[in-house]
Amino acid sequence: MNKFTLSALSFAIVLGLAACQPETPSEVQEDVAEARADANEDIRDEQRDANEVAADANADVADAMADGDMGDVNDAQANAVEDTAEARYDVAMAKAEGDMKIAKERCDGLAGADKDACNAQADADYEAAKAAAKSDLDAAEANADAIDG
Repeated sequence: MNKFTLSALSFAIVLGLAACQPETPSEVQEDVAEARADANEDIRDEQRDANEVAADANADVADAMADGDMGDVNDAQANAVEDTAEARYDVAMAKAEGDMKIAKERCDGLAGADKDACNAQADADYEAAKAAAKSDLDAAEANADAIDG
């Protein structure tokens, strides 16, 4: 091997090994704070959207009641249940994604098997939160179908 190739290979190995090192506690703290701020902003945005959806749905139900047609009232109520459930799902997913990103940033302060276990737990918690949000959404959609009859 020529000297340049050997030097480049050595440099690549050193960089690769450096990437396996855990972040310092201050780096982890900074990354966690940034992930938390991003998550809170995403959750606030989704919550604001959910509040608007709920207000619109309530207005639609009120309008249908004012018209006095029970078929329209049932439709409006079913749509309100489904629309607000979808908005709550979006909020729950924003929270789940934010929690996962925060947890993964914390994992970056660990090394080896501890980091792998930490990331696996973050993924498992995310999957559980997704499943719970989907279950709630499915239940609300079933309620909406029952209302609509």
